Amino acid sequence: MTKEWTEYLDILSEIEPYQKYAIAQSDEFKDEMFGGKQSNTAPYTKPRPPTGKSGLGPLEEDGEVIPKIKDDLNRDIWDEDNQLKAEISNKLLAIAEDFYLGLNLDAPILDVTFTGSMANYNWTEKSDIDLHIVIDYLALNEDYELVKRYLSQVKANWNRSHEIMIKDHEVEVYIQDANEPHYSTGVYSILGDKWIIEPVPAEFEVSEDDVRKKIDYFETIIEFIAKLEKDNKYEEAYGDSDRLSDKLRKYRQAGLEQGGEFSVENLVFKNLRNSDEIGRLYDIKRNSYDAMMSIEEHVGR
Repeated sequence: MTKEWTEYLDILSEIEPYQKYAIAQSDEFKDEMFGGKQSNTAPYTKPRPPTGKSGLGPLEEDGEVIPKIKDDLNRDIWDEDNQLKAEISNKLLAIAEDFYLGLNLDAPILDVTFTGSMANYNWTEKSDIDLHIVIDYLALNEDYELVKRYLSQVKANWNRSHEIMIKDHEVEVYIQDANEPHYSTGVYSILGDKWIIEPVPAEFEVSEDDVRKKIDYFETIIEFIAKLEKDNKYEEAYGDSDRLSDKLRKYRQAGLEQGGEFSVENLVFKNLRNSDEIGRLYDIKRNSYDAMMSIEEHVGR
């Protein structure tokens, strides 16, 4: 394994559990923060959720939080036969190869896929290109959760330190387990140059008010955690940001399982990501950890 993997294991063994302010909060808050589990089913097996036409503005555009269904795929990316353009395919494969070979992991790439809204009819000007590298997590280590956490951190670090743009859309790289549930209604195999799940123009119905309320809810918590960091309460800020990051991941996953891409949970997550609130949360977590582990120099002592 790589030096980064070894260092990751060392960090995990050193970090002590931290007091969480949520313990002192209301039962309703604790239910929101700590409730819920996700199932473990094979990818691409869930039925497509029921849908309806929104008629509202695009995601995060003009104050709207619900994406508008387009009449066509993004033609900067897809050719007239709805196949990925060759120049796009070649570039994405090069990015995936550079990213994965740099990790030096002992597991073969099973597929490289293009998914998300840019592989669908709900794309917007702010949509990312979701580039998934599919492997078998258990080929790396029998501790599935440890591998998942490590690769999640690797992905976050890479995406935060790179800004690769293709046709004005940022590329987001993700290492997907071959057995991980995946609920997108558009999945294209770049290696196979074919659709795994070919999208169709959908209709959906969702409450914009519900989405806005949840966005406000999570933004309030992130603001509270930011204040902890500002007040030099680094252990609490680190613990709370770590817990909320995990909560948001599970929250989105639960929404994808129950309602698909147009679930309230997934729309909330996308809005928080597009407004960089999730990036802010990751920054708080990283900065708080660095501050916890640092020792200040006192001149004259």
